[in-house]
Amino acid sequence: MAANGASSPQGGYPVEIFPGAFDEKFRCNSCTRILRDPVQSFCGHRFCRSCINAVISKGERVQCQSCISEGAGDDDDYSILKEEQMFPDNGVRREMANKEVRCLNQGCKWTDVFKNYDHHASECEYRLIACPECQTMVEKANLEKHLKENCLGRKMNCKTCNQEIAIKDESQHNKVCPKALVKCEACGKKKILREKLGFHQEKECASQKINCPVGCDPVERGAFIGHLERKSGIHIQWMLQQIETLIREVNEKIQPLTPIDDINRMVQMITVLQAKIQEQDNQIRTLMEQPRANNQQEIIKLTKQAKALDLKTGTFEGIVTTLHREIERCITALDTLERHRNSQQDVIEELKKKTQHMERAISLKDVTISELDSRIRSLEIISYEGTLVWKIAEWSKHRREAMAGRVTSLYSPHFYTGRTGYRLCARLYPNGDGIGKKTHVSVFFVVARGNYDALLSWPFIQRVTFMLLDQNNRDHVVDSFRPDPASSSFQRPTTEMNIASGCPLFVPLKRLEEVGTSYVKDDTLFLKIVVDSERPSGGGGV
Repeated sequence: MAANGASSPQGGYPVEIFPGAFDEKFRCNSCTRILRDPVQSFCGHRFCRSCINAVISKGERVQCQSCISEGAGDDDDYSILKEEQMFPDNGVRREMANKEVRCLNQGCKWTDVFKNYDHHASECEYRLIACPECQTMVEKANLEKHLKENCLGRKMNCKTCNQEIAIKDESQHNKVCPKALVKCEACGKKKILREKLGFHQEKECASQKINCPVGCDPVERGAFIGHLERKSGIHIQWMLQQIETLIREVNEKIQPLTPIDDINRMVQMITVLQAKIQEQDNQIRTLMEQPRANNQQEIIKLTKQAKALDLKTGTFEGIVTTLHREIERCITALDTLERHRNSQQDVIEELKKKTQHMERAISLKDVTISELDSRIRSLEIISYEGTLVWKIAEWSKHRREAMAGRVTSLYSPHFYTGRTGYRLCARLYPNGDGIGKKTHVSVFFVVARGNYDALLSWPFIQRVTFMLLDQNNRDHVVDSFRPDPASSSFQRPTTEMNIASGCPLFVPLKRLEEVGTSYVKDDTLFLKIVVDSERPSGGGGV
């Protein structure tokens, strides 16, 4: 009956619950409704218990309104309502108990005696109750159906994130659903999970503008590295200015501070003065206990001294208080400067990282340039005529490394028998290899994989000649061989290079050092490799 007030805890029942006439003594003299938990006052009028409690609480001397309407005066004590003079009216309660009543809920046809009314009102299937989900007033009998079919507060699972939400909150949830696909307004990228949009804008979006710590205009993320490279001098200058400003501010804050030694001395002086005051007080008390006529002047003198000391003490206490406040302000300023310094330090660290990143990028570019330069130099000396003059500089260094076992062999630049011919090179052992190790310089011939191997005739069978050049053009060392067609060294390469084959006893090491020879001059040695331009009969190439 919450909807129509029939079961409200304040006031009485609706008069409509009685289908016929009812005795007026059943009516509350305050709310004029049917009595609920009836009580009778000292003056004889009846009230609902909740109504009389509300009336009495309005003041210390409250007069019954019914008594006033019946002509009672202000001085009639019997008409004054007092809590201790109220008693339950069980007689009226018994009379009301067997009176016929009916339910006022729309659609309910219940009728019975009054004593059963409260129980029915609380259980009536037609009474309106608030839906626990949406607070809509519905009949109790229809609550379950309402919760399943019509309630805007009933639960459902979001189709995107599967989170349980109320139907009434669906549109609002769709605006914040973390799994919903959204579009980045900066770069126009679509189908981004809302929960990852922030990460995209902060870390990935090339069109997102980010602030430069120096104060430059915001720059798109994709162009930020280029911005730093173009204005690196400005950024470094700004960083130095920030550091200098921070140092200057710290020094300016520290210099005005009163040294702590001065404060300690003042505190000690105050302590001494307080001790003297205590001593003077003791003397005054002692003198006051003696005959007044004999010590009047001394008492006056000591009193003046005590007042002077009190004045000095108050002055020093004021000074110390002021100093303490100043110190606290300085400490706060230093804390602020420290936080500012830390933030600047973070900016510096970030710039250092970016500088290191730029240095690494420059290093990679230097390596790439070096590789390209090496390839260009090798292309400059490349030969397509089947002949290579190999200049080996720093011969003594190569000999030492070969003898120590660090670098035992050297590869010559590649050369070709033609533009679409075989790709070849030589391999030299400065300290010998195989049967020539430690006694001879060994030279081998290597067939390498080329771009036109599919068009060439295999095996490779053209004569190869090695020539160690005497730099005085007197006595060249010459050795040649014709490849063995059955050897795997001269078949079509399946790896980058075939196994080397050649002359392990090409030239004795002692001969290089003989007086009168010029095979090694200015620590440089020249080796010429010549491949016959024509294959023997029965072979051919492109």
